Amino acid sequence: MSERSRNIIIAVVMAAMATVILGLVLTTPAPEDRVARLGASIRCPVCQGESIVDSPAAMARDMMSLIEERVAAGATDTEIIDELLSSYSGAVLLDPPVAGPTIVLWVAPVVALAAGLGVIYWWRRRPETADQDVVEVAPTVRGRRAIAALVLTVTIAGVVVAAASLLQEREGGGDGVAAMDVEDLDQVSNETMEAVIAANTADPSINGMRLALAERYFEAGDYRAAFPHYLSVAESPVASEVEMVAALVGLGWMAWDGNGEATTAIGLFDQALAIDADSVTARYLKGRVLWCGAGSPESAADLLAEVLAGDGLTPESRALIQQDLEALQNGESCA
Repeated sequence: MSERSRNIIIAVVMAAMATVILGLVLTTPAPEDRVARLGASIRCPVCQGESIVDSPAAMARDMMSLIEERVAAGATDTEIIDELLSSYSGAVLLDPPVAGPTIVLWVAPVVALAAGLGVIYWWRRRPETADQDVVEVAPTVRGRRAIAALVLTVTIAGVVVAAASLLQEREGGGDGVAAMDVEDLDQVSNETMEAVIAANTADPSINGMRLALAERYFEAGDYRAAFPHYLSVAESPVASEVEMVAALVGLGWMAWDGNGEATTAIGLFDQALAIDADSVTARYLKGRVLWCGAGSPESAADLLAEVLAGDGLTPESRALIQQDLEALQNGESCA
């Protein structure tokens, strides 16, 4: 075989390898397929051996929604899986199938190296032919062939590396999001939030989620479920002033409305007001307890009048406080 024929064959082989690898990159699964694949790799924490993609449980649905959000945000598979495993107690990684483009990215460099070494060996061992008679190849010719083969091997390896990098970018190369944002919680179930909180009790940023969950329970009248979350925030050394005030106010109203403990409630409201003297909610609810539980309608009226004189009230809140103040001034009993 002539030198030209061998060069053509090698060029065709290199082009074929590049085409195959780039073809795999360009056929990377769509985001929907990637979401399903990731969901199939995580076991549902509250199910019996099911993946979250197959489970109808509310927690599994929440986890799938989180995967969709992270995929859309550009997070990598590793970042998404790590977040799920760390955020949802009981979630574990199922054995993933050994398939897909990942295999190619592992095998292709080995194949490229083997092909390159084979080419070097072949070019160094195969002599020039003339009328099919074997002649010794000069050392300089062998050296040129070895260099050419080395260049070919590096080129193939470069194609593989470039393809791997491109595939990683298509799989999602963004920074991702490390934790679930409080603004995203409207679509998250109470069960899921409980699981996330249980798995991140030492994380200071979990206070926002605790408050959101406590307020859900509070509004539903489930004071027993709301209490531990409000209390954890109130006792947290890293809670912000806003979080601390919200927790103390929630505890104060539950102490009165749930247990009839007027003194305890007023004390908690006073703690909140010591942090934020302008807290409308703390001042209004303290006025309500002074009126309804402490038998101090005059003090309650003065406090409500101060709240009405301030700014920042919504029309609905102003109308409610005005109604209570008028009832106090008319000597009516607490409704």
